[in-house]
Amino acid sequence: MKGLRLYHDRFRLEEEIRSGGFATVWRATESGHDAPLALKIGRITDDPGFDRTIIKEAEIIQRLQHPGIVRLFLLPRQDRTPVAYARAIEMPGQPFFFAMEYLAGGTLADFLKETKRVSVAEAAALGLGIGRALDHMHLLGYAHNDLKLENIVFRYPVAAGQAYSPTLIDFGIATRVKLQATAGSFYIMSPEQLVQAKMLAAPEVAEAVDHTKVDVWGMGILLYRMLGGCLPFDGRDERSVTSRILKSRPQSLLELSKDIPPELDSVIIDGCLAKNPAYRLSLVELGQYLRRYGEGVVATRDANPGRRRRLW
Repeated sequence: MKGLRLYHDRFRLEEEIRSGGFATVWRATESGHDAPLALKIGRITDDPGFDRTIIKEAEIIQRLQHPGIVRLFLLPRQDRTPVAYARAIEMPGQPFFFAMEYLAGGTLADFLKETKRVSVAEAAALGLGIGRALDHMHLLGYAHNDLKLENIVFRYPVAAGQAYSPTLIDFGIATRVKLQATAGSFYIMSPEQLVQAKMLAAPEVAEAVDHTKVDVWGMGILLYRMLGGCLPFDGRDERSVTSRILKSRPQSLLELSKDIPPELDSVIIDGCLAKNPAYRLSLVELGQYLRRYGEGVVATRDANPGRRRRLW
């Protein structure tokens, strides 16, 4: 597929960046432009839900205009209004695709593989950036639902003395705030998401899930990983991880690092990772805590570009 030209020779596929269940993302070049961009191309399948997922994601990103959210590029059409997505008629099966900005700084997952963990100030600064993007989504009536490390990409390479640029990607299971999410990465799911996914609740219970609080849970997972150097819930297999999410309290961050303030430990474990979503903080309340530690904080080290494979 490398070198294939799409959309009337406008785009040329250069390198596969990442591949998931619904789509593959490629670094591409556009005729007449020097800067690369990213194309997300749906998988070929008999399931019409795959097409709907790509279409819905493009439409959501088009509505979410925020510095902390990946930007969508509209596809021009001669004498007609530009569109958010189109079919790649040059490819077998003619899958749907859309174009996004190319994020050059690598994922948060790769960054943490290199640094293991970050300081309280850096974790708070990163959390603020991510939280502000989520707050923008929530104000427009959407929730992300899949806040894993791989879905946060730096717009620019991390450099000492420069502000972090965490950017949300992958809105394939983003949803209207009051609607039910249907998929996700189980190891970061909130208890109410697991109940939905395992079909342990009646439909009316699932429909009542507040997905703003699902994203607060996701923020707790991210902050815990950044500060503690590990995920709050782990296990040998999916069943054991699921059981711990539903029943176990995470190990205190104070036992993992002597530099973490007790207040922040409580905010993350009791305020974000509470089993009952009613006891979780709102995103705004969480942001108020994070501002105390992370407002205006910049990176203290350069990321190693050699470890930043394919960038996102």
